[in-house]
Amino acid sequence: MSVFLAPKGITDDIQAKLSRAWWAGKEKGRYWTMIPWKTLCKPKAMGGLGIRDVRLFNMALLGRQVWRLINNTDSLCFKVLSSKYFPDGNIFKAKKVDKASFTWSSIAKAAEMLKEGFGWQVGNGEKINIWADNWGMEGLNGDIDEVF
Repeated sequence: MSVFLAPKGITDDIQAKLSRAWWAGKEKGRYWTMIPWKTLCKPKAMGGLGIRDVRLFNMALLGRQVWRLINNTDSLCFKVLSSKYFPDGNIFKAKKVDKASFTWSSIAKAAEMLKEGFGWQVGNGEKINIWADNWGMEGLNGDIDEVF
């Protein structure tokens, strides 16, 4: 299992060096930006140059690790992380731990970002918590008074 766990400061530094190298062609000195960096990071089909945004790429790799933890419950990584951080086997309902490892903190942030875009199937209904689960409607997660 390979994980690219880069702290925000490092990804920002890599992004800045990429930007400087693109615009100036050297490490130091002034450079003139003719097109916004975000435009260059767009895919070629959308008018950019296809340069990867390092922060988004890092988050995508972490998201891939979340996906692997969801789908590979027999892996050693799942067993180790679940024993400490989510003993019920659900990565989205992890318990809060003081001094969590950097690896887990990074994966947990990616899981939170992914959770917003995930849907779920009811199935037999055994694991449904109607008060805590996201039903896709704003206001129903703990603040019912706002909806009704």
